[in-house]
Amino acid sequence: MKRKGLLSLVLALATILYLGAAPASGPIVIGVIGAVSGSSASLGKAQQQGVELAVAEINAAGGIMGRPVKAVYRDDEADPTKALTAAQELVDREGINFLVGTTNSTPAATVIPFLQDNKIVSITSIATSNTIIDAAKYPYAFRVFIPNGLQANALVANAKQRGYKKIALVADTSALGVDGMAAMVKYSAQYGVKPVAQVTYQSDDADMSPVAQSLKNSGADCALFWTLGADGAKIVKALERIGYIDKLRIYGYTGIGMPNFNELAGPGASRVASLGVKDWAVANSKSQLKGRFLDLYKKIMAKYGAYAPGKRDTNPYHVAAAYDCVMLLKWAIETAGTTDPDAVKAAIETKGSTYQGNFGGSYKFSATDHDGFRPEDCVPVDIADKVNGDLQVLR
Repeated sequence: MKRKGLLSLVLALATILYLGAAPASGPIVIGVIGAVSGSSASLGKAQQQGVELAVAEINAAGGIMGRPVKAVYRDDEADPTKALTAAQELVDREGINFLVGTTNSTPAATVIPFLQDNKIVSITSIATSNTIIDAAKYPYAFRVFIPNGLQANALVANAKQRGYKKIALVADTSALGVDGMAAMVKYSAQYGVKPVAQVTYQSDDADMSPVAQSLKNSGADCALFWTLGADGAKIVKALERIGYIDKLRIYGYTGIGMPNFNELAGPGASRVASLGVKDWAVANSKSQLKGRFLDLYKKIMAKYGAYAPGKRDTNPYHVAAAYDCVMLLKWAIETAGTTDPDAVKAAIETKGSTYQGNFGGSYKFSATDHDGFRPEDCVPVDIADKVNGDLQVLR
């Protein structure tokens, strides 16, 4: 009886250990935080569309390692307090495994430290602040978009290369704007450029006349804008009103290229170019993208329609970036063979450069660099010159 009792105990323990090691069968839950209302709404909508598209595609193909994927969305209205509350709800109530977002840098700065404490792997698809992605400080946070430092470098280098002599810098006073201005100042010094003015303003200001007048007073022949679409458009309109828009060439970081910019800026948009993503812009002589980028663009068009007033108001490369966040997570989970955060993190760090992206092409993740975007993928594009009212054209 003793031998039988001991055998039964061993079998029971073995069963418990086996069941404990068995893979989970419930859904893999991805939280998504972004601004789907307010002045940054088109960013949050684009992120949500990209996640929706990827999740539907993954589930239609059987999920990830046989498990369905569930996305849970929260609108933070670009407010850092609401973003943190949303993150806490997603972790504590929804039991998320991963997170995509946030869309804006200031909310990201509040959310990412909380996610690190809870070992939640997050991938940022739009927010660009240099400080939110730091492999040493925030080991579970990654990004697939163009960080501020890379963008500032490209803006200043482009303006100098084109021969402008009186370069002014413009940014709002948010965390994003402060970060952008600091980066532009840094690279101006590096390239031997002495800005004729550094102009700041409050984000969402109704009257941008002071900004326009400061640019005119400086005698600038080129202005580098660290502004979102609506603010940039208001500055352009103010420059028109004082008769200075035709004397100025404007280059903006990616945020200015939001789809509402053209509508709000009017004819002055022809004086503005922004930074774009090489694989999501077309050459002047062509009318479409190539390869997997074209395939994804067709999916976006089929699901959400062409860009037009009253229809889709989201930028396709913002949609593509969010889609890539989910697909990168899928790839990392399958590479690791588990949803364990440390294993997924290690997969991205050690093998992430082999992942073929649908947004930035290939990435450059490592244990010390969680910013995957490559400098050569960042290019200047004309905002006003578009294909099908949607894709930007390489300059």
